[in-house]
Amino acid sequence: MSHPTPRANDLFEQTLLSTWLDEADVGICVLDDTARVVMLNAAGARMMNIEALNVLNMPVTRLTEKIDADVTLAQWLGSPGQDGERTVRRAGAEGAVHLLLKTRGVKNPAGERFKVIAINNITATLQAQQALDFMKRQWEALNAGVVISDARAPDMPIIYVNPMFERMSGYSAAEIMGRNCRFLQGTDRHQPALDTIRQAIHDETNGHAILRNYRKDGSMFLNELFVSPVRDAAGVVTHFVGVQHPRGSAAALDRAP
Repeated sequence: MSHPTPRANDLFEQTLLSTWLDEADVGICVLDDTARVVMLNAAGARMMNIEALNVLNMPVTRLTEKIDADVTLAQWLGSPGQDGERTVRRAGAEGAVHLLLKTRGVKNPAGERFKVIAINNITATLQAQQALDFMKRQWEALNAGVVISDARAPDMPIIYVNPMFERMSGYSAAEIMGRNCRFLQGTDRHQPALDTIRQAIHDETNGHAILRNYRKDGSMFLNELFVSPVRDAAGVVTHFVGVQHPRGSAAALDRAP
């Protein structure tokens, strides 16, 4: 039985590496010790909006010419010992494209120095964070309690509460994080209205009920609760949002639908 020669093994490994680099979702660029581009994979070319063949063996300034950045970016990328990361932006057909560049210096077996640049498109992440920050500002100004639970985690732990929820319950956010919302019921776990909320969560739909809840000091308050599922792009429920309004008297519970 014949075995591959060392040379054949090297070629095979190079083919595997080349295939992986071309198929990878992460952009990869390699600079030599003169800050010239010696490799740019397909993902990196797409993210930088440039043809890979047009920048090979060219100075790094050709790689960054479409980036909205100060003149120090190319200097940083080409400087030895300047490892780290930066967020940059370039114009795109549908608006700004935000890229995260991470660099690391490496040496080959012959002692030659290279710099590897990993390129990630973080536009969607930044947009989602901005939308979340906007919603949080709205929730924090809302004259109602807001609580968000992670529907994907065991026992649906709380991951966010607004200041009004803290004031209503008497608990700080730090005391609430990671707990299930049922702690507000104390030992009062057999309220018929709870079945309405449990069914809504089971059916992944909207729910509404007035519940007896208990503050940190043990005092009872009536909580008009609205729960709604949050779905991801595939339609899978990832979170539940609860909006809570305190109600004034126990008589309101008897009048609740």
